[in-house]
Amino acid sequence: MLKERVLRFSGSARFAHWGHTITFLVLLFTGLTLFTPALGRVLTPLFGSHVTASSIHKVMAVFFTIIPLIALVINFKGFVEWWKDVFSFGANDIKFLMVFPLEFFGFHVEIPPQSKFNGGEKMNSVVTTTSCVLLALSGYVMWFKDAFPAGLVQWCYPIHGICMILATCMVCMHAYLGSFHPGSGESFWGMWKGTVRSDWAAHHHAKWYNEVTKS
Repeated sequence: MLKERVLRFSGSARFAHWGHTITFLVLLFTGLTLFTPALGRVLTPLFGSHVTASSIHKVMAVFFTIIPLIALVINFKGFVEWWKDVFSFGANDIKFLMVFPLEFFGFHVEIPPQSKFNGGEKMNSVVTTTSCVLLALSGYVMWFKDAFPAGLVQWCYPIHGICMILATCMVCMHAYLGSFHPGSGESFWGMWKGTVRSDWAAHHHAKWYNEVTKS
């Protein structure tokens, strides 16, 4: 018998998520060809040449910027609700972070009632979004360096590198927890099909699930 499902992510949210994921990965691998010579020797042949990799990196940077803006225009209300939830960090979010290490390693734990995004997802949203915004801003300054003060351009290189490393770590952890972890794999279907199992939602996001079912 099919289990009841509940809508978790809208089409615009899924468009923004997958569009940003694809552009980020292309930017990551083309950027690594420019980031370090050792990785450049390995990855550059995948793109044909160093010049081609650089061109692809710039084109993807434009899409990386445009896709979230399109999603914002399409569903501004959903964007505002997301950020309201992300910044409503309370006692239950702290409790979640305290029991999360046990769930991470496969232990069954009682999760404190969570909103649409749990404490870990809220932290991931803040860190990843901040890193991506700084990546985009520093990248454009480096791209059009003649239009900016030399001191600002010099600062953008280490900022770009640090944010790339930080965002990559967050993306890897997010990918594992959202797709492969035994307790959170349903998250993948939420972002792929838009819906999740009601029993999963009630266990992992009880506060949000209760609000949705009441409405």
